[in-house]
Amino acid sequence: MAPSLPDPDPGPRRPLLPGVPPGARIYAQLKPDDAGLAELLRLQSVARERAPGTRRVSAERLHLTLIHFGRADNAFSRLTVATGVDAEAYGRALSGYLHATVGALPKDAFLLEPRGLAGFGRDGSTLAVEYATTSGLDSVHRTLYGLLLEFLSACGVPDPAGYAAQDPALGFAARLHPHISLLHGFHGFNGPPPLLDLGPARLWATPVLYRS
Repeated sequence: MAPSLPDPDPGPRRPLLPGVPPGARIYAQLKPDDAGLAELLRLQSVARERAPGTRRVSAERLHLTLIHFGRADNAFSRLTVATGVDAEAYGRALSGYLHATVGALPKDAFLLEPRGLAGFGRDGSTLAVEYATTSGLDSVHRTLYGLLLEFLSACGVPDPAGYAAQDPALGFAARLHPHISLLHGFHGFNGPPPLLDLGPARLWATPVLYRS
């Protein structure tokens, strides 16, 4: 009896770009310096004591998002339905977007003043530190948002701003709301909130981050 053949193998998921693994999440960010990170971790510990059941954001993931793109392969799936863009054209557009975004990130640090603690997300279940924006930070965000719209246009989107506004990953890209998430699963404090005794944060831009 001849051995049965295996089910057809669809093959491994091929990356859309070399070095960008399937499922990678793309966003540009600011990272705190060592002193700022230590302050955030201290505040995180105090906040978690007063909000039991919450989950810490790990130290290496404490960041301020400048602009969020989302998962590269999910973005392609939605765009190919919307515009018919093929993988080759999408890859070219994505490569251009990533290179331009990295080039637009400033070399100097931003010094941002903390404003308070707030719940973020659709149900407010992520506790974050809010920061006051600056004219320089707003300028960088406008540049990055413009590059995102150029990417969408290169993918054949006739109304990039309209598409971004309704896209599940890009819906908030047009507006910068500076914050650093500390805890997930947040539903309020037991007792008074912790004192926000943070000094101004010194944050550095880092290249577009890939993380599965």
